Amino acid sequence: MIQIVYRTVLIITLESFLTACMPVLSHIGYQNGYIVLQRADTFVRIEGIPVAQKRENFTSLFLTQTLLKLHEGNLVVFEKANTDLQYEFEPTLMRIINVVFETRRKFLVYHKDHIHAYQLILPSGRLLNLIAQQSESQELQLLYGMTTPQLNRILRSIDDESPSAKYQNVITFHQPSHAIFTHWDIQKVHFYPLVVPLPRFLGL
Repeated sequence: MIQIVYRTVLIITLESFLTACMPVLSHIGYQNGYIVLQRADTFVRIEGIPVAQKRENFTSLFLTQTLLKLHEGNLVVFEKANTDLQYEFEPTLMRIINVVFETRRKFLVYHKDHIHAYQLILPSGRLLNLIAQQSESQELQLLYGMTTPQLNRILRSIDDESPSAKYQNVITFHQPSHAIFTHWDIQKVHFYPLVVPLPRFLGL
């Protein structure tokens, strides 16, 4: 009887360990003219023509901002932020979003498998649609500027049970010079801080 209980506990422990070690199958990226979103075994590809790209180096954080034109004619922004190998993001994803967008309030539309969708209220009082993904502590992806029908269509493509975003009157981009809505700077990166050194383990 004791052996059976021990074996059951061991199996449960091993299953929990293996589940925790499994890679997170979610991703947002851009390559070969397509924005690609993955959740579990579901993919969606959105054609996006590159219009402009900007790179920023904050020593411990590297940022790439790419403006893409969708086939409907509006622009969206794809931002990818990576920390240096010796650093990681410190606050939660929600706090990062609050800081870089300087949000007044946000409404969570969707959250599953490390993919989040929000409708943000910006300091101007206007609404912005955002999809964010962070599956590990050194990388962050942001996709924003979609219309609400576009946002809902994307979410339904990766999850047919996704709820719909509520607000329709949102910011859309048509001019590259007015499309970047995040505010990254040295103060936020190093002194807020958005990133911190990786913990050093004793004896290493």
